[in-house]
Amino acid sequence: MLRNFAGNTISLLVLLLIFIFSGCTKFKKDGQIKEPGVVLTFDDDRVDNWYKNLPLLDSAGVRATFYICKYNRFTLEQKNKLSIIQSHGHEIAYHTTNHYNMMDYVYKGKHTIEELMKNEVEDGLKLMNLDGFYPTTFAYPYGAHSGVYDKMLMRYFKSVRGLNGTSDYSKSLAPMEKNEVIYGLVIDKNGGRSDESILRLMNSASENKAYAVFTGHDINSSISLSVTKGRLLKIFNHAKDLGLKYYTVSEISQ
Repeated sequence: MLRNFAGNTISLLVLLLIFIFSGCTKFKKDGQIKEPGVVLTFDDDRVDNWYKNLPLLDSAGVRATFYICKYNRFTLEQKNKLSIIQSHGHEIAYHTTNHYNMMDYVYKGKHTIEELMKNEVEDGLKLMNLDGFYPTTFAYPYGAHSGVYDKMLMRYFKSVRGLNGTSDYSKSLAPMEKNEVIYGLVIDKNGGRSDESILRLMNSASENKAYAVFTGHDINSSISLSVTKGRLLKIFNHAKDLGLKYYTVSEISQ
C-alpha cells in the first residue's frame, strides 16, 4: 500500500516537472526574437504629422516606436492623437521632458545628474503615466550620452537609444539579444545617407539575423528633419522582398 502510494507520488512529481519545464519553452523573452527585422523610430513631439501619416505606416503593416518629448505642452487633441497612434500597435516611448542636450544640462548648465533625472525624466514620465502612457524605452536628445547616463536611465527603462553618427553602418545593427544600448541610423533628408546604403543595412540585418534600427523625425514634410515618402516606400518594399518583420524597440530590448 505504502509502496503504491510512494510510486504514485513520484509519478505525479515527474509529470508536474515535465509540465512546468515544457510550459516555460512556450515563452520568448524580450530581446530573443529569432527572426531578423526592421526597427523604425521617430523622435520628438511631431504627433500631428505622425497621425496624418498613420495610413502610410498601416499600408505596410509597420509598427514603429515614437519617442516623445515636450509632452507637458501637448494639447488635449494631441494627446488623443497619440492615443490613437498607440492603438494602431505603435510603441510610445520617452525622449525627455524638454529635449535638452543631457550632457550640456549637467556640465554646462551646472545641474547634478539627480536634478537631470528628476526634471527631464521623472517629471515628464509622471505626466504621461497620468494619461495612460507608460514608456519603457528611451532615446537621447541629439544622441548625446555616456555610459554613466546609460546606467542611470536603466533604473527607468529597458533600453536607451543613441544616434549612429559614424560611417560604420553596422553600429545600427542590433543583435538578437542584450539590446540595452542601440544606435539609430538617421534616415531624414539631412542625415546624409543614401537610399542604397540604407537598403544595404537591411541586407545585413537579413544575412546576420539582426535588427536594422532607423531614426527619423517628421514623415514626408518639407523640413529637413523629415524622411520622405519615397524613402519609406523603398524601405517597406525591400523589407517585404527580404521577408523582414517590423519590431518596436521594446520588443528587441532586454
